[in-house]
Order: sequence, then C-alpha cells, then structure tokens
Amino acid sequence: MAMATSSKRITRKALRQPDWFQVTTEKALDVFAHHRAKVLTVLVALAVLLLAISGWQIFKARHNAAASKEFGIALSLYQAQKYREAVAEFQKVQGYRWSRYAALGYLYEANSYISLGETDKAIRAAERFLAATSPDSLYRQMALMTLGSVEEAQKQCKQAIARYGEAEKIKNALQQEARLGKARCAEQLGDIQVAIASYRDYLKDDPESYVTVRLAELEAKAGDQKSAK
Repeated sequence: MAMATSSKRITRKALRQPDWFQVTTEKALDVFAHHRAKVLTVLVALAVLLLAISGWQIFKARHNAAASKEFGIALSLYQAQKYREAVAEFQKVQGYRWSRYAALGYLYEANSYISLGETDKAIRAAERFLAATSPDSLYRQMALMTLGSVEEAQKQCKQAIARYGEAEKIKNALQQEARLGKARCAEQLGDIQVAIASYRDYLKDDPESYVTVRLAELEAKAGDQKSAK
C-alpha cells in the first residue's frame, strides 16, 4: 500500500520566503530605529518611576519603624500616668507625618491633656487628630467622641451634641456610646424629646440595658409636661 503524502508540499520558493517571526522582528526594529529617541525617553522615565516607587516604599518602612519606636516610649509614659512627659513624646511621633502612628500621636496627646485638666489644649490636639482621619473611619469616630466628651465636660452641650451626632452616623465600634452622649447632653439642655429618641435608638441594639429605666423616667416626664399643657 502506498504511503500517504502531504497534500501541501513546501516548495523551495516558500522556504526562501521570510517567516512571520522574521518579518515582525524586522518591522519592530524598523519602528525602533525611526522612534529611537522617544522609546528611550519612555524607558528611562519608566525606570525612574520604578526607582522612585521603590525608594518611597523604603522611606515609608524606615519612617514607620522610627515612629513605632517613639510611639512605644510615649505610650509607656502615658500608661504610667506621666502625662506631661508623654505629651512631649507624642509630639515627636507626630513629626513622622507619613507614618500611621502620627495620627495616633494627636489622639493620645489629646487624652493626655484631658488627664492634665488642660481642656483647651486637648480640643486643639483632638481637632488635629480629626483633620488627619478618613471619612467614616473608626479614627474619625474616636476623634469626634473625644471632642464631644471634652465639650460635654465644659458644659458646651450644643457643640457636644453635634459631635456625638456625627459620630453616631459612623457605623463603627463607638456608635452606641455616641447615642448615649447625645442623650445625656440633650437632657442637660432640657431637650427631652431628643434624649428619648437617642435612648430608644440605643435600646434597639441593647434592649436589656439599664437605659430602659432612664427612658421610662423621661417618657413619664414628657407625658406629665404634655398633660400640664
């Protein structure tokens, strides 16, 4: 039986023709020759960009390491209730502005001033912390709660309610505390309806709380006031 032969034979002429790889390579080299300056410029720019990114990452890593060391020293002083010394150390941490510890330096500085009874300085530090936070983050909520608590202590309840109200909108760990703060301040201002609404919102997530007693008292008071009218 005769062997099967290929239906298409490769001719000598076809073998002499340049293949697709050769043609593509020659075209690419031709394009490079005509645009050599532009191509080299792009390659150099890309190399510079990669070096810059690498250098920035190295810088940030070193920045964080140094800030972490300073923050550890400051935190030890804070925990030892050496608040004046802690403030100075937390201010050093803030100098590492590209570090993730810088914002926390403002927060702990504010809390240190609260412990020292220097409320004006505490507010300024807390406001700097607020400015360094991202929207809807736990850090922002912490900043708002810090400001609210200081203002509440200073009997500046209108401002405190605004802070607590903003903190309440952030769905994070301190949302319930914000509702309680808002209710307390509303009571101090004599705004019973706002206080009742805040306590009710609180009880939605914690129906067994002691707050039920205070809510019942306020509702009774509101009822008496309505009857008196």
